[in-house]
Amino acid sequence: MEDTIVIHSRKLAIYLQLKGFVLLGVQPDKKSKRKIFIFKDSKELKKHMLKYKHDKEFHAFLQQQEGR
Repeated sequence: MEDTIVIHSRKLAIYLQLKGFVLLGVQPDKKSKRKIFIFKDSKELKKHMLKYKHDKEFHAFLQQQEGR
């Protein structure tokens, strides 16, 4: 797929969707039993991918959800 980016992290894929990016597809990873998440590649998407690691509010929310 041209002009797409593959994400291997489910949590990052959720984060990007919450930021308004459209998930184009989900497929099994040919190298493992995990899934890959496909998004349209853009500078804005890459900018948010870098912000993901430092978004304490999002990670606190995830931790709260996993503790349920």
